[in-house]
Amino acid sequence: MLNIGFTPDSDMDIPAGAECAWREGRIGLATLSATDLRYGWFAYRIDFEVGGHAFLSAAREPLVDIMFTLAHTLRSLQENGSAEIDFTESSYVIRLELTGGRVAFTSSHRAPAEPPQCAVEEYGAAVRAFVATGVAWLVENRPAIAENPALHELRALVPEAMPPNA
Repeated sequence: MLNIGFTPDSDMDIPAGAECAWREGRIGLATLSATDLRYGWFAYRIDFEVGGHAFLSAAREPLVDIMFTLAHTLRSLQENGSAEIDFTESSYVIRLELTGGRVAFTSSHRAPAEPPQCAVEEYGAAVRAFVATGVAWLVENRPAIAENPALHELRALVPEAMPPNA
């Protein structure tokens, strides 16, 4: 079983240091840099569970960064047979390794004795669904973000996941 999901809440849409500028209209979601979106905005509870092991359980992470990171893991798995999900603000790393037609998951913290696995197709489908859901949620709740170049880049990384108007 593979579960990748997020629980949005408006409490963490805007970083603490940007609240005043946001309220005064000096910040526009269409023009925020990819770096800003990836490392400060829309920090939601993220769940990432494989085979009953919770690699992330309600961890508060920036949604856009997780979407980009997961999209890049698809490419890395295809090109290199391995990938990493690392967290800049900590030393936590989730490692992915292709083993036949399966992806094995290990981590730098609290790793299970036997690495949980899932089919490559299942992982790809879960990542594409997560990205599509995340982008759709952001665009529906913050329409100005639809024009942000970072979302265009994300769409290019996982084009088959994107609904036509997301």
